[in-house]
Amino acid sequence: MRLLLFFFLFSGTLQAQGSVHDFLLGGTARILDDECIQLTPDMPYVSGSAWYEDAIDLSKAFEMVICLVLGEKDAEGADGIVFVFHPAMRTGYRGEGMGFAGLVPSLGIEFDTYQNFHLGDPEADHLAIMPNGRAHHALSMLGPIGLPNLEDGARHSLRIIWDPAITQLEIYLDGELRGYTQVDIVKDIFGGNPLVFWGATAATGRLSNLQAICIKKLVYAAVE
Repeated sequence: MRLLLFFFLFSGTLQAQGSVHDFLLGGTARILDDECIQLTPDMPYVSGSAWYEDAIDLSKAFEMVICLVLGEKDAEGADGIVFVFHPAMRTGYRGEGMGFAGLVPSLGIEFDTYQNFHLGDPEADHLAIMPNGRAHHALSMLGPIGLPNLEDGARHSLRIIWDPAITQLEIYLDGELRGYTQVDIVKDIFGGNPLVFWGATAATGRLSNLQAICIKKLVYAAVE
């Protein structure tokens, strides 16, 4: 499997091109080559995270395009990837926690590929926006929203757009708007602090998949 990684950082003007070496890796995450980061290998009971080393300012708009790879095993695969904003660079609980559970305060955009009945998961792979490392969908800010099968070995393009002027977060998957919500992330999640880190976490439990990310485009104001 070969993932193309194109990473551009804009803050007013074009800055130096980033690389996979600009990420702090945790757990089982590792650089496969100069183009991609594997979050979890296809083995049970592991978790991994990849955090970009520079903080982001949520008081300013951003656009990110990220490719998700969630493995090739469908019914026998688990558990998923979460795109996370958090004041620190850490890995949360594995398994159904997808490396995100327990991170407080935080905002997580989850792509869950395994049905945990006790968490209110639908049968299909699904998207949800989850606050403060909480995995149960009774606490979701958005969703769960059912998705087509993501465990097909393909790269799935995730586009995230944040507009602080109207406090709107939009989520596109494979070019299709899959969900949006209006929430004051800075005030309601981070207690007025706009400076946080961003990254991706993933985990496996009894079932597993190789899970990876690549970053195609970033347009945001980096913290000087």
